[in-house]
Amino acid sequence: MERLNIDKVAKLAHVSRSVVSRVINNHPNVSEEARQRVLEIVEKYNYRPNSVARSLATRSTYQIGVLTSRIGEESLGNGYWSLLYLGIFEECIRRGYYVHFSFYSTSMADELHQYLLNEHHLDGIICLNEEVTDFTVNKLAEKQIPIVLVGHNPNYPNICSVDVNNYDGAYQAAKHLINLGHKKIGGIFGDQNVQETEHRMKGFTDALLEAGLTVDENHKAVGGYTQRDGYRTINRWLKKQPEITAVFCASDTIAMGVLLGLYENNISVPDQFSVVGFDGLPISRYLIPPLTTILQPTYGKGEKAAQLLIDSINHREKEAVHIDLEPQLLIRKSTAPPRAS
Repeated sequence: MERLNIDKVAKLAHVSRSVVSRVINNHPNVSEEARQRVLEIVEKYNYRPNSVARSLATRSTYQIGVLTSRIGEESLGNGYWSLLYLGIFEECIRRGYYVHFSFYSTSMADELHQYLLNEHHLDGIICLNEEVTDFTVNKLAEKQIPIVLVGHNPNYPNICSVDVNNYDGAYQAAKHLINLGHKKIGGIFGDQNVQETEHRMKGFTDALLEAGLTVDENHKAVGGYTQRDGYRTINRWLKKQPEITAVFCASDTIAMGVLLGLYENNISVPDQFSVVGFDGLPISRYLIPPLTTILQPTYGKGEKAAQLLIDSINHREKEAVHIDLEPQLLIRKSTAPPRAS
């Protein structure tokens, strides 16, 4: 079959070349009738615009950067990050953009700045954590390159961001355990220096206070989002805080470590101890027992971040937008009322 180009698409759809270009780049000033005619031709012939031609016509590279710092074993092995990346990549593909993905560390800051941010002239950047955000914003402050953050950062109110409603998710988790009858509830959280952790801790604490329960600081732990953090914390609590009968874990990976620690100590879940996670990773339903968790739309976070960035590149976002996606409590087999003494 003869390869289609933008002029042939225009001819088949009975529109001008500029209309085809606006439809492909999702510009709003196109009539719905013309848009549908173009989309029908694009779908029928599986047309994909030539990125080089688009770049010459619009002075855009149609390439964005996704930057994250390497967080030990969590970088790619954690199901959360895989879902997030997939949401970003697939939305970019749908919108005709290519993705440059790179890890950041302080030891490679100069090389990354030269290679990725200067030479390749990316149209925009998605930053996935605070360390990367600080680096990117400082380097690009004068370049006016659109940036979107995954996770809200109060230090950058003028930059678009997307996150889940962390407060509400943690509140729902604690409320579920309270409604089951638990009164001594532990909370294991991630990095205390990020807003995400602050909001999850507050949601957890507010639920306890509203129920008239004591908030014991010895029943809170902060560290990282790894299985190791959950495993070490639950083993310490079993020795020093044996009164705890349930725990809210700020990630499913933390909950995995907790479940292993309880298993090794011959403590039955949920008969003797209840566990709630956060994230709703696909693997959480296959744990033993299947994990009660707060489902956050991780794929949707990545997808929405890409949408915000591409809309900013195309000047459809005039001001900073901060989006909170809604979490959902998934009740499975890892929670139950506390066993009578």
